[in-house]
Amino acid sequence: MSFKYAVTSDIHLGHRKTPTTHIANSFRTCILTQQNSDLDVLFIAGDLFDRLLDANSKEVLTSIELINHILNYCFHHGIKLRVLEGTPSHDWNQSQLVTKLNEMRGERQVDLKYFQVLDIEYMVEENKYILYIPDEWTHNHATIEKQIAEKLQSHGIAKVDLAILHGQCEYQVAGIPYQGFRYNETYFLNIVKGFIHIGHYHTYSEFDRIRANGSLERLGHGQEEDKGYVRVDGDNCVFHVNKNAFIYKTHRVTAKTTLVKLDDLIYRYPKEAYIRLQLPKDHPFNINFNEIKLRYMDYNVDRLVKEEKEVTSVKDISLDVELIGYNLHAIDTDVKQLLRDSILPKNNFSPAELRYFESIIEVF
Repeated sequence: MSFKYAVTSDIHLGHRKTPTTHIANSFRTCILTQQNSDLDVLFIAGDLFDRLLDANSKEVLTSIELINHILNYCFHHGIKLRVLEGTPSHDWNQSQLVTKLNEMRGERQVDLKYFQVLDIEYMVEENKYILYIPDEWTHNHATIEKQIAEKLQSHGIAKVDLAILHGQCEYQVAGIPYQGFRYNETYFLNIVKGFIHIGHYHTYSEFDRIRANGSLERLGHGQEEDKGYVRVDGDNCVFHVNKNAFIYKTHRVTAKTTLVKLDDLIYRYPKEAYIRLQLPKDHPFNINFNEIKLRYMDYNVDRLVKEEKEVTSVKDISLDVELIGYNLHAIDTDVKQLLRDSILPKNNFSPAELRYFESIIEVF
């Protein structure tokens, strides 16, 4: 039988905008389903929490309730649970709560492991070697390679079957002014036989056998694309969309946008959704924005003011057609980033032109 598992990450319990109750409900209805009851392993690949939580907060109580639900689900269906430490400023080692709640279950304990350090696990029943690396484990790739080599030698193997990482790969930050640590794709593709799963970046993407599952939920306006998790059955990896992900939407307002049209636009969304209006500085909606917010008190309405004069003169954009063609497999998942990677390195945009470029690709 094939090895079946699911990978999710960046749950961010305790988020300050997307309610923890909504996040917990998404986990239950999207992942803890009858369709996933045949899984061998459920991986939570980092950032289960968003911030250090107070013990007396409602978010902690909701988190405990969700963790118990996950443990009950895994125990009932005989699913192994593996949890990876994520970004230190998010997780704060709070996933110890998962291990403690599991210990309290006595004879109903789940096969659970919580990885806070770089390690390789051998799953006997599945005959799989799995590499785990938390976020910010080290900022030196040579150090990681040395530590992995030592782990491989201790197990008497040359490669692992699967990798569960938290952080960012080089392809994910290509074309972005980013100086932080990145995983080298070529190195990991050489030492991992199967899929390499990575959390931290909240957008789903693919690069060869690397699968960035993205976040389960939307957590801000820069994350308006589909959210979800991945399920693997043998060599088949499928991204499953969370159809109930929290709403964050940005809409461009023009001179033709009347109040009636704005009503039709906003009232199509569920209450508490985050709606951002992109509008000119001299637009009546901007001048009277306090009244606009009062009109839609059941929603989280914000604004993004754009100066029209910024878009009057823009240089020609050089588009690398070969790169676009090479990355057609990514066209449904991260078009905006694909365009950034293709265009920005070839054009010395001014700040105004860069903002205009970003407004253009917002349609994707």
